[in-house]
Amino acid sequence: MPRSSLVLQVFVASPADVAEERAILDSLVAELNRTWSSNLGLTFELIKWETHVRPGFDVDAQAVVNDQIPDDYDVFLGIFWSRLGTPTHRAASGSVEEFERAYARFKANGSTPEIMIYFKDAPLAPSKIDAVQFGALQSFRSSLSNKGGLFSIFEDQSGFEASMRAHLSAIAQKFSVRPTRSAVAADIPPCVTNLSEPSSEDDGLFEYLDVYAARTQDITAAMQLINDATVRVGEQLTQRTTERPAGGYQDTHSAKRHALRAAEDMVRYAETLRTQIPVLASARQDALGALSNAVVLMTDFTEDVSQLESLRTSLRATIESVSTARTGLIGMRDATTAIPRISKYLNRAKRAVATNLDSFLAEIDSTESTFVNIIDAMNRLLEANEQRTKRNEA
Repeated sequence: MPRSSLVLQVFVASPADVAEERAILDSLVAELNRTWSSNLGLTFELIKWETHVRPGFDVDAQAVVNDQIPDDYDVFLGIFWSRLGTPTHRAASGSVEEFERAYARFKANGSTPEIMIYFKDAPLAPSKIDAVQFGALQSFRSSLSNKGGLFSIFEDQSGFEASMRAHLSAIAQKFSVRPTRSAVAADIPPCVTNLSEPSSEDDGLFEYLDVYAARTQDITAAMQLINDATVRVGEQLTQRTTERPAGGYQDTHSAKRHALRAAEDMVRYAETLRTQIPVLASARQDALGALSNAVVLMTDFTEDVSQLESLRTSLRATIESVSTARTGLIGMRDATTAIPRISKYLNRAKRAVATNLDSFLAEIDSTESTFVNIIDAMNRLLEANEQRTKRNEA
C-alpha cells in the first residue's frame, strides 16, 4: 500500500561567500532525507538558483531568478557572512530581495514560509573585507529585529551543520506525516544480526545520547582543567608581585630573575591552554554531532518529551558554566595585557598567553552559540509536539 509523503521545499538565499555552507547543506539534507522519508513520511527539497534556474533575460538577473523560483516554497533559508550581495533595481542585493519577497508572503498569511536566517561569525582576512558590503550587511542584520525577526549565529562549519540538523529536525517535526506502525515494521529486515555492537550506520538514539554524554564530560573536564590553571597562574602572578625586588626595577639583576620566573609561570599556563584547545574542539564537534542526531531521532518519540526536556535543561546548565568560564578567562587576558613590558621573555610569555586565550575563547563562543541554536530547535520540537497533542485531543 503506498504511503503518504510530504515534500517541503527550502529556498536557499545567500551571497557567494558562503559556498561551503551551501555544500554542507546539500549533503546534510541528502543524509536526513534517507531517514525522514521512511520514518516521518517527509523529505526536504532544496530550491537554489544553481539547480532550479535556467538562463534567461529580464530587467536584471535577479528578475530572471524571481520568475523561475516557485512562490509557494515552505522554508526560506538565508545564510550570510561578510557580504550582502550585488544590488538589484529593487533591493540592496539579490539575497535581500529574495528575503523581502518571502517576508511579504509571511506577513500576508502569518505562517508561511518559515523564515530562518543565519550569520557566520568567523574571522576574515582584512584584504578580503569589502567595507561597503560589510556595512550594508550590518544594516540588513539590524533591520531584522525591527521586523520581529530572530536570527542565529554560527562560528564554523561544524556549528553550522549541527544547528541546521537540529533546526531542520524541528521543521520536520512540525510538518511530519507519520506512516503507520505496520508500514514502519514492514521496512525492518527479516533478519538483523550484531545488534549488540552497532556500527555508525546502525546507531540509534541511545548510542547518540551516550556519545553526547561522554563528550560533554570531556568538555567539562577541559573547562575545569583550564579553570584550575587560570586560578593557579593568577595566584602565582600575585605571589610574584609580592616578591618584587626591594630595589624595584632599578635592581636590574633581581628584576630580570623576577620577570623570568613570572614568564615561566605564564608559559606553562599558555601551554596548558594550547593543549586543551584541540581537546575542546574535538569534544564540541562530537557532542554537537551526536546531540543533533539524537534530536532528529527524538521525532520518533513525541509521546514522551521528558527526555527532550531533560536534555534542554542539561544544555542550559552547560551554557551557564561556559559563560562563567568565559568571564574568568577574559579577566585573565586583561590582567596579562596590563603587565608592564619589562623583558623580552615576559613579553613573549604575555603574547603566548593572549594568543592561546583568544583561541580558547573562540572555542567557547562556538560551543555556546551552537548549543543556543540547538536549544532553539528543541523549543520548536516541544511546541510542535504540544500543538499535535492539542489537535489529537480536539
